[in-house]
Amino acid sequence: MQSPHVPTTAHRPDLDWLRVVAIVLLHLFHTGMMFNHWDWHLKAPVKLEVLEGPMEVMHLLRMPLLMLISGLGTALALKRRTVGAFARDRTKRLLLPLLFGMFVIVPPQLYVERVFRGQFQGSYATFYPSVLDLVPYPAGNLSWHHLWFVAYLFVYCMLALPLFAALESARARPLLARVEAWLCRGANLAWLAVPLALNDLLLFRHPQTHALFDDPHTFGHYGLLFLLGHLLGRCPRVWDVLQERRWWLLGTAGVVFAIMAPPNEYPLVPERLGRIAALWSFLLTALAWARHCVRRERPWLKHAQELSYPFYILHQTVILLVGFALLHLPVGPWLHFACVLGVSFVATWALSELVARLAWLRPLFGLKPRAQAPRPGPVATPSGHTA
Repeated sequence: MQSPHVPTTAHRPDLDWLRVVAIVLLHLFHTGMMFNHWDWHLKAPVKLEVLEGPMEVMHLLRMPLLMLISGLGTALALKRRTVGAFARDRTKRLLLPLLFGMFVIVPPQLYVERVFRGQFQGSYATFYPSVLDLVPYPAGNLSWHHLWFVAYLFVYCMLALPLFAALESARARPLLARVEAWLCRGANLAWLAVPLALNDLLLFRHPQTHALFDDPHTFGHYGLLFLLGHLLGRCPRVWDVLQERRWWLLGTAGVVFAIMAPPNEYPLVPERLGRIAALWSFLLTALAWARHCVRRERPWLKHAQELSYPFYILHQTVILLVGFALLHLPVGPWLHFACVLGVSFVATWALSELVARLAWLRPLFGLKPRAQAPRPGPVATPSGHTA
């Protein structure tokens, strides 16, 4: 039975809440990258090894959750517009911010990295012309860096347009109804992890590059999550099943995570399959509990959801600029981490608020134009005439 509290075809505050949480965790993760031993653009002089365990878990979960939600969003968007209108909307909201990011937002990251590694000396004004040479990173200084997610999502949306058009046809409705009925039976939702597992086992030897054309493992992994999210978005009865089984899903996710911790403790095949099982059980659990707990659209959540996209676009650049400015702060490593985290979070939030308030900046960060306040109409007089 459909939940009366959260209509499936209406705006989904549960997905908004998950998206906001994932973006906050992303900021925390990228700040932690400065303080662990993993390769990154800027490294603190004193490392915090204790961060690496939690960050292993966040690395497994944070971006897959965002991509699954993005796939869900496409299904909900296509309930309100045609496939052609959807393509135009995604071009404006993904491709335009990506290009703006590559030439405006990301270059300061490259500058900080080059200066930190001793590969460049001089001002940012002297450095920037190298971006316009259009030589891809790492040989040159043109890159999308953390905006790889936007690039991949745009490609997925464009490649999937024929599929979306086919699913909109009357002929596809009986098939979708049968798929939905099958997913609602027993533990069949678990079978959706099989394509993810096959992609992982077959392509795991290909390193993650985020360079699109030589990144088959990552491209396949996130592409499948995108399509799985779209499928779940077209199966409204599945959401009631998820909500009903939320405790079972939570217990399953807990058991799988307990078995798989710490990482890389098992032979190759069990390790890869276990990681996918952990990921899929977490994703279903997150969807189920958000659906159960977040039933109403609150003003603060609506505002946070609007800020989440510019916050994502800006956050890594701000972290690197703040981190570079505070690189040799004369404090202990934990206080150093807290200072970089706190200052960069507040600065990113403030900049996101500014973006949301400036009409000319909004499209460059993927935000829709603000709705115009309705003009007051003519005032009716008691005689029925207008004044």
